[in-house]
Amino acid sequence: MIYLKEYKNYYKEGDIVLIEYWYNSMITPVKILENFKSKYKISHNVPASKIKGAPDEIVKSSDIIDKYKK
Repeated sequence: MIYLKEYKNYYKEGDIVLIEYWYNSMITPVKILENFKSKYKISHNVPASKIKGAPDEIVKSSDIIDKYKK
């Protein structure tokens, strides 16, 4: 898979983005809670998520697919 490299502050705290959930390979929207150097702390507690009970986790910037569009 080829990744596009985004500039350092492309995603901000509070943005809703799409990731592939590790457990069942499902594409799901998540909310960015904190921004570390190249990693993000995310939460699944967003209205459009089907797995709201999943725990918060830390993902790399390469794990983010795109910004969520309604």
